[in-house]
Amino acid sequence: MARQTVCLRKAADGDRKRIVQFDRFLGNHKVTAERIIEHWGEMTALAAAGRHILAIQDTSEIGFRTGAGRRRGLGEIGKGNTFGLLLHAMIAVDAESGHCLGLVDGRIYTRQGRRTIPHGERPPEDRESERWLATARAADDLLGEVAASVTVVADRESDIYAEWASLPGPKLDLLTRVRKDRRLAGGGMLYGHAAALPAAATRALALPARPGRSARTAGVELRFGKVDIRRPDACDRALPASVALHVVHVSEPA
Repeated sequence: MARQTVCLRKAADGDRKRIVQFDRFLGNHKVTAERIIEHWGEMTALAAAGRHILAIQDTSEIGFRTGAGRRRGLGEIGKGNTFGLLLHAMIAVDAESGHCLGLVDGRIYTRQGRRTIPHGERPPEDRESERWLATARAADDLLGEVAASVTVVADRESDIYAEWASLPGPKLDLLTRVRKDRRLAGGGMLYGHAAALPAAATRALALPARPGRSARTAGVELRFGKVDIRRPDACDRALPASVALHVVHVSEPA
């Protein structure tokens, strides 16, 4: 991280002895990506003791400029016109100080060919989205006994009913950006219900400039309340018929 490079020669400052050490370490059959991640997680668990941990997970696509004869097992990423690998990682952040404590869990994988069976027709364990649940479970297993509490934070792809129905516990919470306008157990839809909740607060958020948008101040309204999400028709019938959640709705009226 300090050197911003993956070139071993640069990381070793040109020291021949250090380069040999790197080569022997990475060439050892006992050194695997899985074991490195596992060991890193063990060290993070020590640092997480007694803290409220934000366990933040997401997926990065790492592309390589390579020809058909030199891909060495790399799979399709992006829109299928680039080859590389995917890194799904979870980091632990102290909720109070904001300090990053290290890696919790993750996996490195490639997509080997395109799937012919639609996503919704495959069993959960055969879906790429299973990584969100597996990583959250790993956070509970690794940090649950040592941390004061763990909040798993994830983006829209982690909006999965099975995750809401099976993972939250006494010390594990989920905070996920909504992707689907879900049906409510008592009738109605999530988006409409959340928008109709009474405004609890207003805030002025300073939005920085970015390509295609100048800097500005956004006036937003905050709403929140309890909802009962109905189990989707295509979901596993062994899961409960509904799940009680809290929804937080932020909108910009103007």
